[in-house]
Amino acid sequence: MSAAVSEGGVRVALITGAGRGIGVAIAHRLAADGVAVCITDLDLGPAEAAAAAIEQAGGQALALAGDVSSPDDCQRWAQTTAERFGGLHILVNNAGLTRDAMVHRMTDAQWRLVQDVVLGGAFNMIRAVAPWFRDRERSAPRRIVNIASVSGIYGSPGNVNYSAAKAGLIGLTRTIAAEWARFGVTVNAVAPGFIATRLTAVRSGSEALGMPQEVRDALVARIPIGRAGEPEDVAAAVSYFCSPEAGYVTGQVLEIHGGMPDITVT
Repeated sequence: MSAAVSEGGVRVALITGAGRGIGVAIAHRLAADGVAVCITDLDLGPAEAAAAAIEQAGGQALALAGDVSSPDDCQRWAQTTAERFGGLHILVNNAGLTRDAMVHRMTDAQWRLVQDVVLGGAFNMIRAVAPWFRDRERSAPRRIVNIASVSGIYGSPGNVNYSAAKAGLIGLTRTIAAEWARFGVTVNAVAPGFIATRLTAVRSGSEALGMPQEVRDALVARIPIGRAGEPEDVAAAVSYFCSPEAGYVTGQVLEIHGGMPDITVT
């Protein structure tokens, strides 16, 4: 625990699923904004690499491994982060995964896993940070930003589990915004569309992730702005929601899709 951090007024963020992709971009952006960040991920290696890069750039970072679907892991992350940095002011619920199938072929396991991670994980984390956020005596602004998806707004054939979980995340966002407003907590969501990540990269060889070149090119060609989104585009929106300028903004969902909301691969 660093008393100097707490006394110096540095804000502290916990970001789930932040070892790669959108999550690591958010971690770097918030660190550049002067926020101390806890990077959590299912895999410790990428989380440690991200934390090391932030520290090398002069920021403050902590890497922790665990599973957002485990309430115990979420409680441990919140407690460890607060002890390490002397407080906890920002939560970014980014962790997620997909298990695609048309609804008539989807298994119970596929449905439950996505619900448990995407929606259940956000619920677990919000409940875990409650002791630091539901306190009128704390003067520092507190922010929750949930990474939703346009698929939770417009739907996505073949992704009923993911779309339903992201829609639930939007409902969770607006409900907690109403419940915790009296504590000075703002709660917002970012809903990305087609973002350049491992899931949307061109698949090569025997890789399980990614997509064929022609499929990706066809999807990008439909985006009016003329390119895929970058993780940094999402991180910029998160940075705004976490900023002092957004202190009167809560219960909102910001769509980031380059003008084509029905492309739902994130």
